Amino acid sequence: MKVLKLIKHPLLSGSLIMVLGSNLFNFGQFVYHFIVGRLLGKVYYGDLAAIISILAFFSIIQLSIGLTIVKFITSKKTKEEIANLSKWFNHWALVAGGIVAILTLILSPMLIKFLNITQPAAVYLLAPTLFFTIVTFTYRSILQGLLLFGRYVTSLLVEAVAKIILTIVLVFSGFSVFGAMGGIGLGILSSYFITRFSLSAYLVGKKGKVPEILPLVKYSLPVFLQGLALTSMYSTDLILVKHFFPEDTAGIYASLAVLGRVAFFGSSPIIHVMFPLIAKRHTLNQPYLNIFYLSILLVSVIAGAVVMLYLLLPKLVVGIFYGQDFIEGAPMLWWFGLFMAVLSVAVLFIQFYLSLGKTKVVWFFIAAAFLQAILIWFIHPDLLTVIKLSILSVALLVASLIVYFPYHKR
Repeated sequence: MKVLKLIKHPLLSGSLIMVLGSNLFNFGQFVYHFIVGRLLGKVYYGDLAAIISILAFFSIIQLSIGLTIVKFITSKKTKEEIANLSKWFNHWALVAGGIVAILTLILSPMLIKFLNITQPAAVYLLAPTLFFTIVTFTYRSILQGLLLFGRYVTSLLVEAVAKIILTIVLVFSGFSVFGAMGGIGLGILSSYFITRFSLSAYLVGKKGKVPEILPLVKYSLPVFLQGLALTSMYSTDLILVKHFFPEDTAGIYASLAVLGRVAFFGSSPIIHVMFPLIAKRHTLNQPYLNIFYLSILLVSVIAGAVVMLYLLLPKLVVGIFYGQDFIEGAPMLWWFGLFMAVLSVAVLFIQFYLSLGKTKVVWFFIAAAFLQAILIWFIHPDLLTVIKLSILSVALLVASLIVYFPYHKR
């Protein structure tokens, strides 16, 4: 009876859908990088990884802004209220996506120069890709707030399959890095149509009255800053390595980053499920700490298993996914996995606090992001040092968030 009750627990049932679906999506990401890493070689793959890191920068910011959408969607009780808020978010997602796309086009020449991109045309695909990424992530956040995890996962899987197939076609057609980026953009576009269709019942008709802006802004601003800090910790190291190190070395680091992030993305579905559940329970004055403790356990087990695999079989993992050209990075693989594992714990804590409306803790994240960037900028004799500095920064962040825990109810 207890086992059955545990299986029906909303965190576990929701997490099962999200873990299976999201990890299939993450496996698709692996397949994508596996294909382009072998087809493009170290130099061109380094170009692609640097461009993708910019895309990831905006994607993770959008994921964090999505927390605002999730929290406010879960606070609405009627379909009319949810539809009105969904249309309002949709309107501003289109506006924000247009602004970001235009700015990206303007800044593209500078990005090409700073990142030493050898195939500049691929950078210009960032603008339309970012537009549809912002809108699609907004739709996914609404689905998450509605606890429609099945439709959320469907959009991920459609994107992954479309991206892989189209990338293979475009790269083999001779478009190289441009084709690899084209595959990403078209994959996002396919996901856009899936999410838009899934929310069609909530997005039809006029926008309706404007929701209360002040609470939304007061919550979304610190959440945005947290997303910016997380994105910095997630991608600044890769961008700085591309700037400071030779092209082939940057390609090796990019392969470590992709493999190491399995520890982060493998456990992140747990966090995505935890946030709306705790936010909903907190709104209804129901107990929520058991969900948080169970989330810590699940994230630690998943991330820890990935790190252990990388510690025991690093050459096998690198060899399977990238081949012998990238094998010199194998001894550092478990270090990068450890960095991502600790970062996943930090994100778990920060999203727990944000689900309760505790926003001041984002300054811990901002301080850690600044520390990581400053340390790597001034100290970068080799790749392992870069990784260790990242681990130091995120470990101090986790320690700060743990110390704050006894005071979070105040």
